[in-house]
Amino acid sequence: MHATQRKNLIMQELQQNDSVDVLSLARRLAISKVTVRKDLDELADKGLVVRTHGGAVLAEKQNLVRLISNTITEHTEDKKNICAHALRFVEQGKSIIIDSGSTTVHLAPLVAKMNLSVITNSILVIQELAAAEAVELLIVGGLLRRPSLAAIGSPARSYLNQIHVDTLFLGASGFSVEQGITCTNLIEADTKQAMIASATKVILLADSSKFGTVSLAKVCNWEDIDLLITDDGLSDEGRLTLEAQGVHVQTARS
Repeated sequence: MHATQRKNLIMQELQQNDSVDVLSLARRLAISKVTVRKDLDELADKGLVVRTHGGAVLAEKQNLVRLISNTITEHTEDKKNICAHALRFVEQGKSIIIDSGSTTVHLAPLVAKMNLSVITNSILVIQELAAAEAVELLIVGGLLRRPSLAAIGSPARSYLNQIHVDTLFLGASGFSVEQGITCTNLIEADTKQAMIASATKVILLADSSKFGTVSLAKVCNWEDIDLLITDDGLSDEGRLTLEAQGVHVQTARS
């Protein structure tokens, strides 16, 4: 059986069951455990799976993944208002991380003329700031996750582990009272966790349409978030519920 065919069968199995183990795959595909491990390692290098002890789990549920080229055109005014509000937390001479995402990207043009160090893993943010001479732009490398146009994975984490910034502007696919902050990819969640660990202050930028959404991968709990900035579409009930959990919420007005 050709390697590509084997990997396609492994991915089909993962789409059905979310996880696989080496021994079962070796028996089912009539190949050695060494070959299975090699295939899983290669799939992990591509960001499709996360290796576990004795097997692998799906990095993301592909039928639920949405391209940033689509999400960036949704709730655009709300996202721009959120970033305009977030700008008051950016100070000249400081260092910030702008996370990847369809909301956080709108912060980039607002800081383009400021004297800042900006660290980012977002291709879209890099494009916005590449010609911004006042900004010292530090680029996080890693595996390119095409749906979000973000660099993720162990190279990204290694880089982030070596730096410390004043403020992280974090993006997310969903946030809820019970489950905290989530995204659609386990490897991307790991990269976001490294960002959180490297920042003194963490500000979540998320529009209200994401409230109550719980995606595949847990990023963090609310105690890791210093401030949530959202739009005025968040209901009073939702805001009060979050604040009752100790979440500091600010609303960006149009």
